[in-house]
Amino acid sequence: MSRAMHLPETELSRREFLAGTSGALAGAAAFGLAGKAEAGKKHPTRGGELRFGMRSDSIALDPHRNVMYLTSHPLGATTQGLLDLDLKCRPVPGIAYDWDVSKDLMTYTFKMIKGASFHNGREIDAAAVKWNYERIKDPKIGHFFTRSALENLKEVQVVDKYTVRCNLHHPDVTFPANVVYYPCNLMAPGSEDQADTHPIGCGPFKFKKWDRYEVTILKRYENYFETDAEGNNLPYLDTFVGRPKQDDRVRLTALRTGQVDLIDNMAYADAADFPSKYADQFQTWDVPTLGTSFLTFNLEKGPFSYSNPDGKKLRQAAAHAVDHEAIHNAVFYKRGDLAYGYFAKVSPWHAPGKPWPEFDPEKSKSILQKAKAIGTPITLYSPKSWPYMQQTGELVHAMWTAAGFKVNFEILDGAVFRPKMRSGDFDALSMAGAYRFDPDGWFSRQIHSEGSTTKNTSRFRNEKVDSLIAEAKATVDINKRLEMYTEVESIINEELPILYIHHLTLLEAGVKNIMGYQPAVSGAYCTKGGGLRATWLA
Repeated sequence: MSRAMHLPETELSRREFLAGTSGALAGAAAFGLAGKAEAGKKHPTRGGELRFGMRSDSIALDPHRNVMYLTSHPLGATTQGLLDLDLKCRPVPGIAYDWDVSKDLMTYTFKMIKGASFHNGREIDAAAVKWNYERIKDPKIGHFFTRSALENLKEVQVVDKYTVRCNLHHPDVTFPANVVYYPCNLMAPGSEDQADTHPIGCGPFKFKKWDRYEVTILKRYENYFETDAEGNNLPYLDTFVGRPKQDDRVRLTALRTGQVDLIDNMAYADAADFPSKYADQFQTWDVPTLGTSFLTFNLEKGPFSYSNPDGKKLRQAAAHAVDHEAIHNAVFYKRGDLAYGYFAKVSPWHAPGKPWPEFDPEKSKSILQKAKAIGTPITLYSPKSWPYMQQTGELVHAMWTAAGFKVNFEILDGAVFRPKMRSGDFDALSMAGAYRFDPDGWFSRQIHSEGSTTKNTSRFRNEKVDSLIAEAKATVDINKRLEMYTEVESIINEELPILYIHHLTLLEAGVKNIMGYQPAVSGAYCTKGGGLRATWLA
């Protein structure tokens, strides 16, 4: 039983609550703090411009209608939320400096700092939080992913100017992880008319210019509330210039030729020898758990589906045909690990269950032969955006063909891929998901039968899994939650709505005069006391 359960009947304090949940994550594996070690030898100086070559960009500017991805979108530096993230991607105080939760996990009360403001000078108060959450929950406005973070939110109450209360539909131990700055960032009430041209957020940097896939220019917000250990206002940088460059080689070339100062990733092939080859010119930062790649099967229609009596057998045949080790070597150049579940070993949420079917091409062929399914046509798609998804798809195409499937593999632009995915016009997809701050962010969205992503991808249905996910969401004890998620992962690897492939990593690189910079374990580049907020130029 967690320490939290020994508190008075009325409510759990944040500190005690965290002792049973995210506070217990203190055992998360440590990772290198290279930038901080060098920075600690000198006193940070204010000013300067940092040019950051990044993998992607936002679709548009409204922070509620669009996702400002915290690892690869420049606009993410303009955002802040009720809660923040630390370097291990755990929810920590942000605009709210403290919070309590009722013992039934149905009511969260957040105490907000005084004097924090939006980029237009308006104070951030409880009424502003209420306005933001109601706008996000509006199905005509909020992005489906952001709305899903607040789907359990029943009502927001303004208790007083600096106290906001969130009443939930169901008990929920995971709610704090859903109100961090990604995806539920706060924008200035009344600024919605200019949200598509000049968004007003409350993060460490304020908006100046955006030309999609060309350049994002942000300026230091001089009244940002966060300070360093000596009481100096963060951030230190005057200007942040985001340079989205989707192609890995183009991004790396931009760094080597001096067009940018920092890049958020490079191709796995380059990452294999870059640190040793260019140690005299650049510094590097490892990101150990960006997310996880996997194959998704369509369980609603087609050869892998529930409607086919042999659907599960064909999924098993497909799984036996996949050589994970070959993908590990050829696509990921041995960086990262094979994925037996969604969370990697470096994560405190690692919950290894029963493994997926082992690589056995002969068994795969035998299953197909017994099911009289040799030559079964399979349509496999991969989105164009991410090379490792394409490369994984190409290898799986060859492996499934060798097993006896007749595979049509296509790499699709996002504008084509997404409609096909949502309409169920596919048999399998090469995909990936980002690291989740709490396991429920993965299991409730992408595994639960009513999950917002489940209904648009695998269409998986399993009452036992649904029950376990719901029970874990209402359980404070982290060890009990991990037991439930381990059982869920075992069922996933047996029923195969998805086939886990590989845990993703990043290698960031930058010029030698960057000081104080450290990305989070998931690659988030702007976290409490870290990332761009603590970066300065020597």
